[in-house]
Amino acid sequence: MQRQTLKIQMMKKAVLTILLTALVQFAYGQSDKIKTAEIRTEIHCDHCADCKTCDENIYAKIKRNNPGVRSVKIDAKSNLITVKYNAEKTNLEAIEKAIAQAGYQANELPPTAAGYESLDSCCKVK
Repeated sequence: MQRQTLKIQMMKKAVLTILLTALVQFAYGQSDKIKTAEIRTEIHCDHCADCKTCDENIYAKIKRNNPGVRSVKIDAKSNLITVKYNAEKTNLEAIEKAIAQAGYQANELPPTAAGYESLDSCCKVK
């Protein structure tokens, strides 16, 4: 009976060790795929953090058009959008294009006319 219990405990440890090793290898392999981009923009809304139109517009356009996007952080004061994304599913150019389609500058890419016209008046250049 004790021998059987000992065998079961050893098997549990072996299975846990294998699972832990596989998890570490999977996590390490994913790290090369995840990139962070800082995109310069021009947000003219002085209440962007409180304005659902600004934030929701940018978030929605970036995430809808780029399935690999993991997170979007908008800093209206410094005019910076930080995006974490899976480089196997999207790229910086696609993210910049989505921001431009939302009506905002994205690094050197100007906003599209249709995107800019769709912005609320508070979000446009005064």
